[in-house]
Amino acid sequence: MFARSLSCALLLLGTALAQSSSYTDPDNGIVFQGFTDPVHNITYGAVFPPLAANSTEFIGEIVAPIANAWVGITLGGSMLDSLLLVAWPNGNSIVSSPRYASSYALPVWYSGPTLTTLPSSEVNATHWKWVYRCQNCTVWNGGSINLSGSPTLAWAVSTVPVATPSDAKSTFVEHTDFGFWGESVVDAHASAADYSTWASG
Repeated sequence: MFARSLSCALLLLGTALAQSSSYTDPDNGIVFQGFTDPVHNITYGAVFPPLAANSTEFIGEIVAPIANAWVGITLGGSMLDSLLLVAWPNGNSIVSSPRYASSYALPVWYSGPTLTTLPSSEVNATHWKWVYRCQNCTVWNGGSINLSGSPTLAWAVSTVPVATPSDAKSTFVEHTDFGFWGESVVDAHASAADYSTWASG
């Protein structure tokens, strides 16, 4: 689960909040706006359609060392009342799970978002990478992403595997670590042509 004290931790972070920057994934050519956590060496990236399109989707990726059994992000910057995306490796594939929590308990399955794992996702001996298209994901019950701003997002990670790795609705225990970063969404909008190409895989 995501941390019980996210809001308090945000106050402590202040100006130390890490900011995202642009990078290109060499495996698929997608230009992401993202952040790499220096402690766990996990990269979180996102790219959105043109701002004028007012779209409700984005393309994201998580690249994590294999020791990380599951990784999640919260698009609202806190655990409560936010769209949570959780993913983990299962053999040679990635299992993804949209979740939502209205209390500090195991987040439940959240219907609405459509998660499509894109072809450049992989699992190897050292890392796993989830590249995904998240449709109906910029607005959720109780919140939304500021598509023209730099919202605070949060990550959570665990070294303890989920109970049933093949099941997207599996239970899992509380994260072993968490943190925040400032995602410059305003700088993460691609051209319509590029976005369409990347989204198609």
